[in-house]
Amino acid sequence: MKISDKKMKYLSKITNSIYEELKVEFLYHSNHLEGSTFSKEELDKLLNEKKVEGNHSLDDVIETRNSLEVFDQVIEDSSEKLDKLMLFHWHRILKKGTVDEEIHNVGMWKRYENKLRGVDLKLAYPEEVESLMYNLLEDWDSITDVSLKDIADFHYKFERIHPFQDGNGRLGRFIILKQCLEKNIDLIAIDHEYSDEYRKALYKAQTTDDSKDLVNVFKKCQNRLDEKLKSYGDLLNQVEEEI
Repeated sequence: MKISDKKMKYLSKITNSIYEELKVEFLYHSNHLEGSTFSKEELDKLLNEKKVEGNHSLDDVIETRNSLEVFDQVIEDSSEKLDKLMLFHWHRILKKGTVDEEIHNVGMWKRYENKLRGVDLKLAYPEEVESLMYNLLEDWDSITDVSLKDIADFHYKFERIHPFQDGNGRLGRFIILKQCLEKNIDLIAIDHEYSDEYRKALYKAQTTDDSKDLVNVFKKCQNRLDEKLKSYGDLLNQVEEEI
């Protein structure tokens, strides 16, 4: 489902619409990949009633609450150029109230070497991040006709750099959301149904620079999201006429 940045900003002003459902759908799956225990119903309750239900760790509650705010900020920034200051701002929001904020390790590239558990993958050293991210962002900005492969390539390279101390997975998927909105590409929400395929495809791309499988997973997730949101077709057509 294609929703332009302009249309999404308009939808964000309409209560009880596709915006809230898309927000919950995107965040439920993205946060679940990072171990969040919030169900869709509990996430919806947190979004609309500011209530926490269920048994969750304090960190999960904090970062889930923060991710709701990051989503809105991504939509607000969707028509702006993606740069490191934007990413720093998103990271500060995501990690607000966490231990990382206490030790002043948010809103900046990582200060310490980080590793992924259970994966034989060499991430960038802290001193390499600035130049690697500069090149990655410059390369993205130079693409005139963005394809799904371009988004997949950016994603695996970003995750291989792992530029922040923590929160890279969530931020990487927020970047995908912004890129789809900005370039009017069918939205991608990494559905839990394809989480294992996503992880395997991402690892393959990171280790071989072959993003074909990752592109295929993205296509599956696009189709899955289309099915879930197809009931909003009339609303989207109405908004298209109004903006």
